[in-house]
Amino acid sequence: MKTKRKISIKSRIIALMVLCWLLPLILITGVNVYYISSNQFESKISKQIEQLKFNDQVSAERLNKVIEASRQASYDGTLTDLYVRYKKGAIPEHDLLASSMYYLGDRYGRDSLIKASILWYRDDPARLNSSAYNTGEGGTYQLVQRYWDEDHEAVEALAGNLDTKVQFYSSGNRLYLVRNLYSPSYVNAGTLVLLINKNECFENYSVFPSGTSVTLHVDDCNLRLIGDEVTAKETGKEEMGGVSGYTWDNGILCIYHDMLAGDHRITSLVRFDDSSSFTLFYGYKTILIGMVLCLIPLLSILLWVFYRHVTKPVEKMMDGAVEIEKGNLGYQLDFEPESKEFHYLADSFNKMSEKLKYQFDHIYEEELALRDARIMALQSHINPHFMNNTLEIINWEARLSGNQKVSQMIEALATLMDAGIDRKKQPEVLLSEEMIYVNAYLYIIAERLGKRLTIKKELPDEIMQYKVPRLILQPVIENAIEHGVVKNGQGTVVLSGRKEGRFLYLEIVNEAHLTKEDEAKIERLLDVDYDTSKEASGSLGIANVNQRLKILYGEPCGLSMEKLDENHVRARLTILVGEDGKIMQEITD
Repeated sequence: MKTKRKISIKSRIIALMVLCWLLPLILITGVNVYYISSNQFESKISKQIEQLKFNDQVSAERLNKVIEASRQASYDGTLTDLYVRYKKGAIPEHDLLASSMYYLGDRYGRDSLIKASILWYRDDPARLNSSAYNTGEGGTYQLVQRYWDEDHEAVEALAGNLDTKVQFYSSGNRLYLVRNLYSPSYVNAGTLVLLINKNECFENYSVFPSGTSVTLHVDDCNLRLIGDEVTAKETGKEEMGGVSGYTWDNGILCIYHDMLAGDHRITSLVRFDDSSSFTLFYGYKTILIGMVLCLIPLLSILLWVFYRHVTKPVEKMMDGAVEIEKGNLGYQLDFEPESKEFHYLADSFNKMSEKLKYQFDHIYEEELALRDARIMALQSHINPHFMNNTLEIINWEARLSGNQKVSQMIEALATLMDAGIDRKKQPEVLLSEEMIYVNAYLYIIAERLGKRLTIKKELPDEIMQYKVPRLILQPVIENAIEHGVVKNGQGTVVLSGRKEGRFLYLEIVNEAHLTKEDEAKIERLLDVDYDTSKEASGSLGIANVNQRLKILYGEPCGLSMEKLDENHVRARLTILVGEDGKIMQEITD
C-alpha cells in the first residue's frame, strides 16, 4: 500500500493565509490603480476645494453683514447721545439702561446672524450695561450671563486697545464681534459686543459628508464647526497667504483655503475622516462587501482545516493521556493524522505508552523484590552485645539463684529470639503482640539494672488492634536505656502511644543529656540516604528502625528524635495505619 505524502501544518496554514490576504490585496491595488490612472482622485478633490471656497465666500459675506450691523450702532449716534445726556444729568440711570436695551432689541433682536447683543458703558461696566437676545435663534439669558461670568474680562482688555476698529474674539466655541462706541467729540462711551449665531452664519459647511471635521479661523479666532479640531499643522503650511490646496498623509485627506474678507482673514480647514469612501475609493462599500463575501468561505475552509488537522488530533491525544492517567498502560492511539507533526507525535505517544507498560511490568516487580530483600535484611539484624549481656546474666543467675528465675529469663530470651527468627514470615504484627516482645526485653533488662530502671507504659487499649512492623520498638527502647539510664546510673523510661487521623504515634521519653556530638550523630543516623555499612553495629538500632518505616510507608513516616529539655529526650515512631488496623502500604505501592 502506497503511503500518503504528509503535508505539514505550517505549510497548510501559510497557504491559507496567502490565499485569504492575497485576493483582497489584489482587489485594493486594482481599484487604486484604476482611480489614479483615470484622474478620479484629483477631480474629486478639486470639487471639494471649490466647494470649500464657495462656503468661505458665503461665510465672509455673512460676517460682513454683522460688521455692518455693528457699524450702524456707532454711526447713528443713538447710544452715544444717551450716554452724553446721562453724563450731563439730563436723564437718570434707569432711563439710560432701559433706552439702551430697547435699542439693542429693536436693532439686533430679530437678526438671524446674531444670538445676543451686549452693551456696557465705560464708566462702570458691571453696573451700566444692557443686553438683548434673539430667542428665535436660540439666544437665552444664560448665554448673556456666561459672557459676564467667563468672557467679559478678556473682552474688556481687548476693547481697551481696539480704538475704532472691529475685532473678533472667541471663547470655547463662542464667537463675539467687539466694537467701541465713540461720541462725535471722540469720547469712548462704551463697547458693543455681538454674539454671532454660528449655526446661521456657517451653516453652509454642513454640506460636507458625515464624518468630516471642519475648523474655521477668523483672524486669530479658532472655531471648531464640525467634528474634531483640524490644525494648520496637518496641512503642512503654517502660513497660508491666500492659497488653497490639499494634503494626503497615511490615507487622511485634508483640504484648506485662505482668503481676505475686507480687513479680516478667513482660513478654513477640512479633514475627511472617512476619506477612503469619499475620495480615493468611490465604490469602497461595494468592494468591502465583496471582500467579506469572499473571505467568509475562505474563513470557513481555514476553520475546517484547523479542526481536522489540529483540534481533532489534539483531542485524540488528550483522550490517550486520560487513559494513561487511569492506569491503562500501553494504550495505543488508533487514528492516522494527516499532518507530519501530529503523525510523529502520535507515533511517539504509542511507543512511549508501550515502553511505559514494559517498564511497569518488569522494573516495578524487580523494585518490589529488592524492597522486600532490604526489609528482610534489616529485620535480621540483632545487636550481638545485647545477646552477650543476656547470656552473662543468665549464667550468673544460674550460679547464684534458684531455677525459677533462670527459667523466667530463659523464657523471655526465647520470646525475643522467636520474634527475631520470625518463623511465620510475618513482617507486621498487632501492637499487642509487639508489646509481648517489648515486655520480654524489659524483664531481662530490669533484672540487669534492678531498681535503677523505672518503666512507665501509657498505651490505651484501643490502639492495640493496629499492626506495626515486627521488633520496631525494642531497638528504640534499648537505645533509650543504654544511652540514658545506663549512662546516668539510673532513670525513668516512659512509653506512650496515640492515633491521630491515619497515623499511629509511639513515643519513648527517657532521661538523657544530648551533646552537640550526640545530636550530629543522631542526625546522620536518621538521614534518608544513610549507609548502614559505614557504622559500627552498636549504633545501627535507630537507623534500622527509621529505614524500615520509610521503606514500608514512605514520607512522613519514620523515626524522629528531639531534645525536650536539658534532661529529657523523646523518640517518636510515625506509622501509617488504616481504620481496620492494617498497614496502609498501598499508598507507597
